Amino acid sequence: MRTRILFSENLDDGFLEALTGEMPFEKEAVAIKLHMGEPRNKNHLKPEEVKMFVDVLKKMGCKPFLFDTTVTYHGRRNSVEGYLEVAALNGFTEASMGCPIVIGDEEHEVVKGMLKYRVAKKLCNVSVLVLTHVKGHPCSSIGAAIKNLGMGAMTKKTKSDIHEGGKPVYVGGCELCGACVENCPVGVMKLDEDEKRPRLSMAECWGCSNCTMVCPREALKPRVAAFDILLAEAAKAAVSKFRRVYFVNFLKRMTRLCDCADEPLEPVIADIGILAGGDILAVEKATYDLIVKREGRDVFKELNKKSFREQLKAAEEVFTQ
Repeated sequence: MRTRILFSENLDDGFLEALTGEMPFEKEAVAIKLHMGEPRNKNHLKPEEVKMFVDVLKKMGCKPFLFDTTVTYHGRRNSVEGYLEVAALNGFTEASMGCPIVIGDEEHEVVKGMLKYRVAKKLCNVSVLVLTHVKGHPCSSIGAAIKNLGMGAMTKKTKSDIHEGGKPVYVGGCELCGACVENCPVGVMKLDEDEKRPRLSMAECWGCSNCTMVCPREALKPRVAAFDILLAEAAKAAVSKFRRVYFVNFLKRMTRLCDCADEPLEPVIADIGILAGGDILAVEKATYDLIVKREGRDVFKELNKKSFREQLKAAEEVFTQ
């Protein structure tokens, strides 16, 4: 992988020109993998920002198209037709972007790991520009390029399997210390003092695996593996199906929750800039380091009760195997 990292505070001509010399694409179809937002959450990548990348790729002789997948939860983006409506509402149309808008649903190719990772077929055997809006997320602390692929490049089945696979199973030995309760980012873990064990509603649990990591007695374990491991495996599965890949992370309009939250959200830290590189691990680490350096603390750990260091550790383990 290419480890050179580019940084700019703004998306300007100089930065785009530098990217032209770095992106590995060669007169080919290039999927721009991105999240096109929800109707009420306007912090996602802006059409005018994405259009600049479309134009750069065209100048390189490539044929870009915007791509994302349908979601598992209830909402308009649950179907191809609904997602296209939301994309258009947010300014992403073929006419405005100058390229096709493609939404993947059930078609896939399988990569085996701890789970069967169903990679969206439209991303297989093409080159991919992973264009990511960085923000917080309760399951991984920060949602960046790993999540963009580990969730966004997968079918609904795999997205659900990752969350289910990270949910906790009680194996015994609880001493009612309350660490699991204190560190549950969605507030669904409780202690049953009569039976001296933790309890939660599995339907409400997001499967972040945080409770299994913080339990000092190892009384909880994930059903399959920690969420961070499964997400990293899914991201690696996706990358294994690409011809070429390049990563761009936008550290702007960063909110506590993901762009999937269909509600008005205010940024929790000031804009930092844009990072780019050919190595997903290097880009993600630089993203985390810049946030911590700017704030002087692990702000998303404070907000989501989990440090992005866990995701970086899992990704390094998975991607270097």
